Amino acid sequence: MEDQRPLKEIFQRYINNECTQAEIEFLLGHFKTDSNESALREIIAEKLNEYPIEDIAQSPVKKQSFDEIFNNILVKIDNENAAEENEEIKPVPYRSLAYKLLATVIVLLMVFQGFYIYLKPANKTGNAIAKTKRFKTTILPGSNKAILTLQDGSKIVLNDVKNGTLAQQGNTKVVKLATGQLVYDKTGTASAKVLYNTMTTPRGGQYKLTLPDGTEVWLNAASSITYPTAFVGNERDVSITGEVYFEVAKDKSKPFHVTSGSQTIEVLGTHFNVMAYADEDAIKTTLLEGSVKITENNETQILKPGEQATVDKNGGLKISVADLDNALAWKNGYFKFNRVNIKYIMRQLARWYDVDLVYEGSVSHDEFVGKIGRGENIEDVLHILELDRVHFKIEDKKIIVLP
Repeated sequence: MEDQRPLKEIFQRYINNECTQAEIEFLLGHFKTDSNESALREIIAEKLNEYPIEDIAQSPVKKQSFDEIFNNILVKIDNENAAEENEEIKPVPYRSLAYKLLATVIVLLMVFQGFYIYLKPANKTGNAIAKTKRFKTTILPGSNKAILTLQDGSKIVLNDVKNGTLAQQGNTKVVKLATGQLVYDKTGTASAKVLYNTMTTPRGGQYKLTLPDGTEVWLNAASSITYPTAFVGNERDVSITGEVYFEVAKDKSKPFHVTSGSQTIEVLGTHFNVMAYADEDAIKTTLLEGSVKITENNETQILKPGEQATVDKNGGLKISVADLDNALAWKNGYFKFNRVNIKYIMRQLARWYDVDLVYEGSVSHDEFVGKIGRGENIEDVLHILELDRVHFKIEDKKIIVLP
């Protein structure tokens, strides 16, 4: 049977209201599947057995069976969930099995202690409750930073410069807004000469850009986009590396093309995400709205909203149903892992926290499920991962992954 000790430790901290938001989300993710429900029930039963018989005998639920208590509380949680459906921020879907199970055990324990509260994750804004420091080094999460390379090769570090006009590119001004966003302001008739700029985010950086046609672009860490400072002619062409999310301005007279490696995406106006990191196994294009045409070598497919196109290293193109929440997690401020291995997770962390990776010994083949805020310090994230039989050391900006 799987060693439940790490889970029991974090579960006890949950009961004591000592969990960080990341730990709460780990628990919710771990117990999300039916296969893990039995493990949670075992932990519930063990916790209940810690209370003296006389305490249970005096409790309001002394004559009810465990399953009766369990089911009755699920009904109550459902009723309270219905009243909260309009809440803007929800750490996880409140109707998920995992949430109900965790809420249930907390209610049970509170009842046996002589009082009742309806407990849900309290740190909705992601503020962590202080806990014992596990690592000596603190590595902060990424932030808004990027480098703009102009047509003449000169570079502007965007997070270091003041707001306002940064450069003149032909008849277009490059402007940094008070929000930190970069926009292009056309001041006259477009020049016949096409000038190109490139925005690049380093590891530990992200940035938002508005292209000359009004298309909005979000760059994840270690990504880039090359584009003209004015779209002339009958097409709008850009190229990217890394991961980029687009909300393309509609213009039926000028199709919008995105090139990433050997893949080309053609759109008129739509919302989509492209993940094209060189160290990943495939290029993934996920469509939220509109319609796009994916071309890989001589193969073409039309993508519909809610679908994902995957181009593997061998050039094969496959269409599947997308996990939209997972694909857009980075843009929405968190990591989401759905049955992925530790190396996949560590590649994402290395980009966002700007760290190097070293693997010592055999690497765990376990698959991870969970959701962690990108605002967490890396030691909090590693602490969560250590609950699943993997360990780490931090040396300066290097993470050593241990069995």
